[in-house]
Amino acid sequence: MKTVVGLFNSAAQAEQVKQALLSEDYSAKVITNDSGVGVGTGESGGEGLGQKISNFFHGLSGGDTEAHEHYAKGVNTGGVLVGVTVDDDEASDVAALLRQHGAQDVQGKSAVEEQSAYAAPQATDTTAQTAIPIVEEQLQVGKREVDRGGVRIYSHVVETPVDADITLRDEKIRIERRPVNRVATAADFNMGQGSVLELNATGEEAVVGKTARVVEEVLVGKESSSHTEVIQDSVRKTEVEVEEILGERPTQNRY
Repeated sequence: MKTVVGLFNSAAQAEQVKQALLSEDYSAKVITNDSGVGVGTGESGGEGLGQKISNFFHGLSGGDTEAHEHYAKGVNTGGVLVGVTVDDDEASDVAALLRQHGAQDVQGKSAVEEQSAYAAPQATDTTAQTAIPIVEEQLQVGKREVDRGGVRIYSHVVETPVDADITLRDEKIRIERRPVNRVATAADFNMGQGSVLELNATGEEAVVGKTARVVEEVLVGKESSSHTEVIQDSVRKTEVEVEEILGERPTQNRY
């Protein structure tokens, strides 16, 4: 079980939150300084405020808890104290409800913790610590291969008209008759008896041939080089500044 306690400025606020707690099936206890007495004081035939607060916490927690100085001071100055004992898993919901209705200070303690919590309100719990991470970035530079572009080489045959000069020889058979007046011989008679004479004319024509020769080469390759490049960037780092906040000095109360 946990006891959730809230300090309100007025009785009207305390009454509103009491009704809200009742609607949620919670039973609340309220204490005010309607008698006008202070902590540690008392009236004959009456009950002092300090005793009232002590009994208040006693009734909530079932222990002998003394009045919390902080709450006692608030009630002394006209505040109203509202407390309710609930199960552990309901404490956060009840605390939120008290804050919604204007509670200035809300605390929730288990019944076992109440005595030490309210008997020594100025004590510091050294076991409760909050870790603040210090984050620092570090620059990491790597490298990766990228495509810088290149060339695409095509090879194809191109025909170009060319001219070449050549001298060709031609033969023609020429027949010519000419008059002759001489004495015929036996050889003349022999040539005239069934002899055949053939004479052929010759000529030259152009013969075209092609010879392919390698006249040039296109060399394709890659060469690599290295260079040093300075990378400029920024890194982040968490810095924690601690500022001291001065609180109220403890006052000595006389009973």
